[in-house]
Amino acid sequence: MLNNRFVRFGCGGASLGVLSIMLLSHPAFASGGGGLSGGGGNCADSGNTVGCSAGTGGSNGSGSSGGTGIITTGDHSGGSAAVPTCPNYVPYPQGGPPPAGENPNGSWYLNTCAVGSQQGMATGLVWILTSQIPPPAPPDPAGVAAEAASQLQLAPPTMTFSPATNAYVNFSEWLWIDGAIWHPFTTSATACNAGGCTTVAATATPDYVTWETGDATPATVCYGPGTPYNPDVSYSGQSTQCSHTYAISSYGEPSPTGNPNDAAFPIIATVDWNVSWVGPDGSTGQLAAIRTQGTSTLKVEQIESVLK
Repeated sequence: MLNNRFVRFGCGGASLGVLSIMLLSHPAFASGGGGLSGGGGNCADSGNTVGCSAGTGGSNGSGSSGGTGIITTGDHSGGSAAVPTCPNYVPYPQGGPPPAGENPNGSWYLNTCAVGSQQGMATGLVWILTSQIPPPAPPDPAGVAAEAASQLQLAPPTMTFSPATNAYVNFSEWLWIDGAIWHPFTTSATACNAGGCTTVAATATPDYVTWETGDATPATVCYGPGTPYNPDVSYSGQSTQCSHTYAISSYGEPSPTGNPNDAAFPIIATVDWNVSWVGPDGSTGQLAAIRTQGTSTLKVEQIESVLK
């Protein structure tokens, strides 16, 4: 009979930038990021809500996250949240005098959306009368959504195995992560410019977990956090859709303790999160997936049997 014990691994951290961001349902932590150079910014943490004031324009602030064992990838490119809606006219003082016959009470403007194409080079510069200067458009919802999602760092998965201390060759090893993270997380972000404000809700929803078990076999993909093993229920009385059976021991693998007798396979659990957004006008969109990882090791032993 195997004595099943449970060991948990993992840690997490969170980092928020300089948009107005509200985290729902779970505690959040604000890092000391620098404000927007165009307007300044500061954050207040009230327990489960982090509110950060946002300036207009300028460059992004910086922040930091603590902890180890987390690798987050996806659309984290940053950039200004005030993405223009086209056409977008900005002053162009190098334009020179007005065109022949035009009212001189005006200025040259550059349509930034037209730059970079053959057509744009011919039509990007326009002379606009002072009385007809169009107001700038509010920030684009897709740009605000991308910035909001890039500021959210989801907790890495907390990994659990059964059997916990050692796995055994040809014996099914149950794999699961803490189900407390298996629900949508939503951020609400607001960005403003001279044309107004745009508020967008971005939601990250866990999709599946990929387990790399370290023994050169194909990864195990689990659509859900996995089923915890219950030691109070018989083995035949429960089942899981998330497990792996090792065909070889971990003998000869690196040892996390330095003792060759503790040689173990490296284990990586990666959670893929789908990220969607909803804008103020009912517009919707999809952002790049976010991935969070947890790492650990697992010793796998060969059980020898003796026939008499």
